[in-house]
Amino acid sequence: MCPLYLGESVAPYRLLEPVLAVVPWDDGERRLMDAAEAQRAGYRHLAGWMEAAERLWREYGRSGLSFVEQLDYYGKLSAQFPAPAIRVLYSKAGTLPAAAVLTDTAGVIDHKLYWAAAGSPEEARYLIGVLNSETARQRVAHLQSRGQWGARDFDKLMFELPIPQFDASAPLHRDLAEAARQAEAVAAKVGLPEGVHFVRARRLIREALRDDGVAQRIDALVARLLGSQ
Repeated sequence: MCPLYLGESVAPYRLLEPVLAVVPWDDGERRLMDAAEAQRAGYRHLAGWMEAAERLWREYGRSGLSFVEQLDYYGKLSAQFPAPAIRVLYSKAGTLPAAAVLTDTAGVIDHKLYWAAAGSPEEARYLIGVLNSETARQRVAHLQSRGQWGARDFDKLMFELPIPQFDASAPLHRDLAEAARQAEAVAAKVGLPEGVHFVRARRLIREALRDDGVAQRIDALVARLLGSQ
């Protein structure tokens, strides 16, 4: 069993509860196991579940891929092993951006999230400062798809912005990373009702960040970072 982080597991500067998942990963062979391989490895219950899933996939699947190949579509699952010590998670869907830092190397990332390894906590905070900012959101708003309630989904639009690579020697980069660290502290203190929907959780956290003033400080720093457009 391992924690699986979904799109709804990420709020601004804070991770929400993941779900539990079983990933048939063989550390020794460095690959996903199918039913037969799980049986040979002694995972009897996993093998039984995989066999049933493979049978259903063969009957109802709409691609020529095997069940395990579908699980590892384009290698996006196996690419997560071994997990980097520090990852930035960024939700690709939603009307407002949400990004947070993950340091749990046991965690697996769902396809509704983008993730990137960071070389240091400061670099990770620098990135989530940019990604969570209203400044960045406004810069890409005209590129977003439109739905019944206006702009939605960010997907890779944030990466159209001229975000400089993190430079620990640059005062602006350090200031942004420090402001994001403060935002993490504010977000962590927000009391969330048990079973709260992730949309409301994100809203409560954003309100706390604005009330604290750290959101506005980050917006100003990101505006300086990105320059005029």
